[in-house]
Amino acid sequence: MAAQGRGFWLHQLVEYGIAGGLIMMSAQSQSPAVPVGLGIALLINAAIADGGVSAFKWVSRRVHRYIDWLIIVLCFVAAAVADLDSIGRLALIALGLVEGIIVLGTNFAQKSPSEARTPRLNPKRHR
Repeated sequence: MAAQGRGFWLHQLVEYGIAGGLIMMSAQSQSPAVPVGLGIALLINAAIADGGVSAFKWVSRRVHRYIDWLIIVLCFVAAAVADLDSIGRLALIALGLVEGIIVLGTNFAQKSPSEARTPRLNPKRHR
């Protein structure tokens, strides 16, 4: 991907929201196991990545991206194979599509230490 794209922290926030929505939506489903499992997998993936809003920095952004693609594939496979009601099936297809768009539009590059923001003092103010 190009150096442009949405920041990884925004990618993580969106994943937290999607995961929470999928888990809450599956409470209304007649067979909630598959949507809950994929929602929890997405939530854990967002929480363990090396990003600005992660709970634990256990995996690199590169590994996070691979896990994202795995979750996308699992969503489509589960929607096709698992015994789900129509709402659960549509939710998994929508999750796969939205997650794919998010992954394709995210900048996964780490900032180098020279690019990291440092507070700058105003020389006129601090004399």
